[in-house]
Amino acid sequence: MSWLRRLSRDRSSKNEQDFKMPARPSSFADQQSPPYKDTQYASTYNSQDRLGSSYRPTTAPQSDSQHYNALPIQRPQEGSNNATAHNTPPSSMAQAPDPLTRAFNEAVRPYLDKIDRLEAEIEEKTIDIQQLEDERADMYAWIDKRGLRADVPPSIAAAMNHNDTTSAQTLAHHLDRKMTILNHDLHRLQDSLSSHLPTSTFTTTLATLLPAIESLSLLPNGPPLAFELLIKLGGNLNSHGGEDGYNNDGDIASRAEFYSRLDETMVDVVRRRLEKGNEEEGPWYVGKDVKRLEKTGGFLRSKIGLQTYFPRSLDVMRYEVKRSEAGMNGRHGSP
Repeated sequence: MSWLRRLSRDRSSKNEQDFKMPARPSSFADQQSPPYKDTQYASTYNSQDRLGSSYRPTTAPQSDSQHYNALPIQRPQEGSNNATAHNTPPSSMAQAPDPLTRAFNEAVRPYLDKIDRLEAEIEEKTIDIQQLEDERADMYAWIDKRGLRADVPPSIAAAMNHNDTTSAQTLAHHLDRKMTILNHDLHRLQDSLSSHLPTSTFTTTLATLLPAIESLSLLPNGPPLAFELLIKLGGNLNSHGGEDGYNNDGDIASRAEFYSRLDETMVDVVRRRLEKGNEEEGPWYVGKDVKRLEKTGGFLRSKIGLQTYFPRSLDVMRYEVKRSEAGMNGRHGSP
């Protein structure tokens, strides 16, 4: 029986060598999928059932996109800043502790309260200033409406004339109106008496206008207006007195003194008018006014015996006429 066993072993080994499975190419083996039992071709239902549940995946395989979506997504909280979320400051730059912040706020609180009080006071003072300015404007309007600008104190007059381009015209109009009122009052007083009033009464009353006329000459475009008012003031004095007043020595002396004061004021007015040089009504023709004053002085000399009528003012004006004529002749004579 031993030889039969040897013969069977030799035949089985020969058959295995004869029917050996050919080897697959390496490239194909590399591309082969992992040896999951589910991926191989199943023979029958019973054969798959015998494989067991250990060779099957419990769930279907997930794709890459599903795997990415399955990751938890961290969303920033509402109202948070992305820049601050990504750029977290170091611990040294972190917010100050609450006790330190509280101490700082308590330290600056008195100063903040003081600032608030000062701002409230400033608002109240601004309202008060505006009310005072409105009242001042109403007062100035009332003064001008009554024609009393010539009678206000110098401080109020300076404030009224400040930054007012028509201040000279307004003051000249008020002075002319006041001069007319004084002249009428003196005439009524003279008519109510049986004898004439002394000339000193007229001169004292009219001389009250001289300071206002001097102030007028200091204003822009004021010298020409002051020049005319001084001439009119002397004419108002000449309308009073009558025959009795012309021949009285006291009245003659009072009239001469009054004209001397007029001449002093007129000299300053003429010089300011010559210095200005630029007037709204155009250049000043000095020679024309010289002739007018000389004519009026000759009439008063023959009528009431007035020997001098603006003598120093006429000298300044005549000198200006000669200087102007000499300059014109020099320009015409030059080649």
